Amino acid sequence: MPSLKDFAPILSENVPLADLTSLKVGGPVRYLAEPRSVAELVSLVRALKGDRVPYRVIGGGTNILAGEAGFDGVAIRLAGEFANLVFAEDGLTAGAAVPLARLVNECAERGLSGAECLAGIPGTVGGAVIMNAGGHWGEIRSIVESVAVLSAGGWPMTVPASEVTFGYRCSSLKGQIVLSAAFKLEVSEPRKVRQSTRLFLDQKRAAQDLASSSAGCVFKNPPDGPPAGALIDRAGLKGHRIGGASVSTLHANFILTSDGATAKDVFDLVGLVKDRVAQAFGVVLELEVQLW
Repeated sequence: MPSLKDFAPILSENVPLADLTSLKVGGPVRYLAEPRSVAELVSLVRALKGDRVPYRVIGGGTNILAGEAGFDGVAIRLAGEFANLVFAEDGLTAGAAVPLARLVNECAERGLSGAECLAGIPGTVGGAVIMNAGGHWGEIRSIVESVAVLSAGGWPMTVPASEVTFGYRCSSLKGQIVLSAAFKLEVSEPRKVRQSTRLFLDQKRAAQDLASSSAGCVFKNPPDGPPAGALIDRAGLKGHRIGGASVSTLHANFILTSDGATAKDVFDLVGLVKDRVAQAFGVVLELEVQLW
């Protein structure tokens, strides 16, 4: 049975989560492990379970709010072959570590249509599939054909999209490690796909702070009534600041961080926003970001 000490070449110790997440806050993770192949990942997970070391998977870190205490365990960030992108005539297979932006851009260059609605969404393919990433124009589930995962028993397996339950910013894959995903797309003219991709991206840039440090939308939209951003705006919280964290003046469901921001600043601002919206409208907002 392998042990964690056997993975020294892919381990880094005491890595600040502030360096691994888009909010740029958070204390250290005890170890960052970066397995480069499915075989190496399988062996690593077995070692962690055998040593009873807690672990979590981190992709682009674009949907994580990490606390100052950090994480006393192992953060697994897939590397190597997990960053491979293989195209077919009418689709592609993308490793879980492939940035979503790269997938969208390369589809546009090859004239493969279907991924345009994902333009401007940060993070990696693995996280995007698990949380069914998307927005006003569509969600990733519309193009997923199958997903390769590391099963609960520690073995790789492929799950057809028909056997995955996708919901609003969630899926039945939560708790599993996505290895790769196969996507079915439509063959089109590169010029047309590039044009529609640019249109979606321009619309997002006009409405969201894509260039600032954030984790995207902090709260899920309530199932009924106005979206979370509209409620936060109506509560008069656009621009509200606590320390180095502030509510975006462009999209109120974004919390931005500046130099010197701390995790406490963000947590405090999240709490204030939830309280104010609940008091004003009787709506309890649910977090979309993951807490570490």
